[in-house]
Amino acid sequence: MERKRVFISYSWDSEEHQEWVLYLANCLRTKGLIAETDIFETQQKSVHLNKMMVEKVRDSDFIIIVLTENYAKKADKFEGGVGFESQLTLPLIMERPNKLIPIMRHQGNFNEVFPFHFKGQYAIDFSKDTEFDSKLDELIYRLYEKPRYYVEPVGEVPTLDPRVPSRGIKQEKTGINTVEPMNIDFSGFDLPTLKRITDRDTDAFLKSSFKKIIEIFNSLFMHFQSSNSEFEFDQDNIDNYKTLFTLYVNGQKVNGIKIWYSNSFGSNSIKLSYGRNLSTSDNSMNEMITYDINDKKQLKLKMTMNMFGNNTANTPEEIVTEIWKNNIAHSIG
Repeated sequence: MERKRVFISYSWDSEEHQEWVLYLANCLRTKGLIAETDIFETQQKSVHLNKMMVEKVRDSDFIIIVLTENYAKKADKFEGGVGFESQLTLPLIMERPNKLIPIMRHQGNFNEVFPFHFKGQYAIDFSKDTEFDSKLDELIYRLYEKPRYYVEPVGEVPTLDPRVPSRGIKQEKTGINTVEPMNIDFSGFDLPTLKRITDRDTDAFLKSSFKKIIEIFNSLFMHFQSSNSEFEFDQDNIDNYKTLFTLYVNGQKVNGIKIWYSNSFGSNSIKLSYGRNLSTSDNSMNEMITYDINDKKQLKLKMTMNMFGNNTANTPEEIVTEIWKNNIAHSIG
């Protein structure tokens, strides 16, 4: 896959803001993106700033624009470097709008971070530091132009028969079941659930759980990476139903996780395989996750090969915890 070139445009609001932009650029670079800022250029050599900005806006695949209140003021007044970059990007709004990716960091009214020519545009909101990992994940999917969420294929059109109107005559209520119910609290009664779990229900449940497990692994590895610079990972989405994580410590591969969703033994299930050198074949696995139905007719996940772990793990979060504890953490620490 050809590497994407990304240039980050921002206003020099403060030293803290500049540090945040550099941190964002480095996070993107760890994900295979050639992310660049003005500081990366000027720290090593003398640079003609206007020439550099023309080249970056022209030659980059994407321009990330960090919107702040100060950025909006400078852009609207065409002031300084922000004003010059705004003039350069104005044609792109009409000609190549997907090349421009606004993100925002605001302290007050978020409407004040949008320059006039960006009004109405969607911007990824990085204002809350506690949500940085989630917003970074959204940005990476956007830069690689990949769907972040699974989209169910459109099914068959249902047969909709017309309803035959009735005369609407009310019949006199008679019989034992027509008596108005008494005001009694039935919460202590063990009333059975009559809902029937269908094949469509189980398929949708497993597909949703498959996507959730991948998202949790991604968030886990990004969180671990943010506090351990020696750790890195790659995520390769082979297709909608198979993802490969490769884990590195000091540049050396230490482990990997292959997660895929397929049919085996006549039913669909989620499979996982671990190890430094993962087989390309989908016939071998370390874990197969199916489903179970509890006494309240609710679907839950079921690990079938977790012999030494917690076999009661039945949510995506609990299953990722088990896999990390029993199969991943020892190879990293």
